[in-house]
Amino acid sequence: MKNLSIKYIFTSPLLNGYSVQTKILNQINFLNKAGADCKGIFFSTEVKEITQIDIYSSFYPVKECEWSYFKKIGQRIIFDKTVYNYFKNTYSTTDIFYFRFPGSTYGLYRIAKKFGKKIVSEHQSKELEEINSSAKNNLFGIAPSKFLSWFLYNFLPVFNEKLFGNLFVKSILSVVAVTNEIGEYQLKKGAKRSIISANGINVKNYQVRESIEFSYPLKVIFLKGTSTNASWNGLDRLINSIDKMEIPHEKIKLVICGYKIEGEIPDKKYIEHLGYKNKSDIDQLINNVHVGISTLALHKKQLMEASTLKTREYVARGLPFVYAYTDPDLKEDAKEFSLEFPNDDSLIDMEKVIEFAKKALEDKALPQKMRKYAEEHMDYEVKMKKLYQELQRL
Repeated sequence: MKNLSIKYIFTSPLLNGYSVQTKILNQINFLNKAGADCKGIFFSTEVKEITQIDIYSSFYPVKECEWSYFKKIGQRIIFDKTVYNYFKNTYSTTDIFYFRFPGSTYGLYRIAKKFGKKIVSEHQSKELEEINSSAKNNLFGIAPSKFLSWFLYNFLPVFNEKLFGNLFVKSILSVVAVTNEIGEYQLKKGAKRSIISANGINVKNYQVRESIEFSYPLKVIFLKGTSTNASWNGLDRLINSIDKMEIPHEKIKLVICGYKIEGEIPDKKYIEHLGYKNKSDIDQLINNVHVGISTLALHKKQLMEASTLKTREYVARGLPFVYAYTDPDLKEDAKEFSLEFPNDDSLIDMEKVIEFAKKALEDKALPQKMRKYAEEHMDYEVKMKKLYQELQRL
């Protein structure tokens, strides 16, 4: 087979980067290593001319909207028109446009209707359910600011998704979904086919932790990974569960890393909130904790399956962890280093977590075993090789 010419279109980049952007750059890098001719096309209002990110990817300029009112809507119209023109100018020299975008619009459907035979879109959620979950924070009100917030962040996204979301996936070549659950959701919306490709991680970027002995208090780490109050992480569920223990501060120490949000984390004797930490700081922290905490309330996004970055980071680092969802990359042999709880609001049995930690930490070779598991099942090199094979079959 010939090497595919792939344009990876991303419409929500930032010049200083963030976790999703890092993931996409890794995908592009490893698609090229798998044999593709893949270029990252990152549309942004933050640049005035084409600006190179690395050897494969560049920022492409988008004009700033000058509207005084409803600027968010106007800016999305400009984005969609800019992307449309890029598709038009490069369609004949591109085999596949791999698309990541922030929500459906008429402009997006217009792109799919015209160029859909070469479009593959990636999906990380059940879009309408996720929008409805976020929309609860923007309820209708008669005050101008309240009404505007409801219109922009509740009514309009729901309207666009219901009207144009299905039309978009019906018009394109294929979708890529990170779980079977999301893949089935997209097929029900009308997608012609679904490729399942769980999220990956660049394993080499993470240091393998040192093996430590179990001791009281059990030190558990929670990596927030977001500057917003992402309720599906389940931090409140974890804290409520620890609160039910007798003398919790003698048995548990909860270390939280991530941006501080006013009122999000209560003042508890057993909680240490360290705020944002860089990678080298987290390397050291991971060496001094017993258990990692992954996503505990995914049901709040109306999901049962996920492929979260936190889980992959824990496996790559060799840190046993607790989670509460179905992960396509956690096979039967992963139970040696992972403890699953129900994906609901029930209390976490912290005594069970302690017993799990005691047993897991007895195996001094466990960090290296987990690292090998990550290399074989979660590394981007493995993931993108399989994805590229699927794209070639299209």
